[in-house]
Amino acid sequence: MATYARSRTLLDIPQPRRAAAPFVALGLLALAFEADPRLPWIVGAGAALLFVAAGAVRAVTARHELASLRRSADRVILASGRHGDISAIVAWRADELTGRSARDGLSREIEGTLRAASPARLPSASPLRRGAVRANAVPLRAVSVRLGDDRPVAARGVLLTRRLLHDPGSPLYTDTGEPRLARSLNRILAELEP
Repeated sequence: MATYARSRTLLDIPQPRRAAAPFVALGLLALAFEADPRLPWIVGAGAALLFVAAGAVRAVTARHELASLRRSADRVILASGRHGDISAIVAWRADELTGRSARDGLSREIEGTLRAASPARLPSASPLRRGAVRANAVPLRAVSVRLGDDRPVAARGVLLTRRLLHDPGSPLYTDTGEPRLARSLNRILAELEP
């Protein structure tokens, strides 16, 4: 574990804010041209605008690279199972997935799903299969509680939870019968264990 922690500091993980920061700073410096009364105002404003636009492009590019890196690491985590030999990037992604903020976010999403499926709420245009969710409320709540507690979780289980909540082909949204949702929830609970 110490070798992965050491090598993760050497990773070149795209950071959108850091990628844009030099251009934003140059844009602010370009505004200093406004102090010279001999130059037209368009020089400073135009240069600042160009630098800020370049920073925005760099930030968007870094965000896309980061999303691509996360997707690639997610595929490796899902394919490797529990005992796969992992790279530093996969270890970084696993740390990100099992971090407190990611876990709490998923727990809140599950609680929101349970509230949306409540019989006290009027039906909506949501594709959520409310009957299946109500029938599986106990295991869904168990996943939420497991994500919210202080014990460590496995990244694979977190990814399976994300897939259940976000994938349109998930048993939460497709009419494949309640047993498939129950099996998915049981698998998630098992995969959350490190």
